[in-house]
Amino acid sequence: MFVSFNLVIRFLLELFLLGSLGVWGYHLGGGTFARFILTGGLPLAAAIIWGLFISPKARFSLPTPLVVFIEFLLVGAAAYGLIWSGYFITSVIYVVAHIGNRLLLGIFLHKRKEE
Repeated sequence: MFVSFNLVIRFLLELFLLGSLGVWGYHLGGGTFARFILTGGLPLAAAIIWGLFISPKARFSLPTPLVVFIEFLLVGAAAYGLIWSGYFITSVIYVVAHIGNRLLLGIFLHKRKEE
């Protein structure tokens, strides 16, 4: 039950990551066309990277440390984008929540494999 709840939280954090990148893209773009492209392009690029390397059904199987590294690069980009867009507190809360969720999932999924 606890693992399932954390997986739901993880999914919501992934959606928040995509939304954060969209917000950053909107604020980063200078004109209407640039805003349109960046607002959709940054989340799309992150979703492709997530699907290829991080998701449970990822196309490329990488060692866990490399998967975590790529995941936190994306989280860092989303956090930076939030800070750049003027949402510092939201960024801190997001990063703490994501790290906490990742640690809890790592601990409980590791225990589940041992049983």
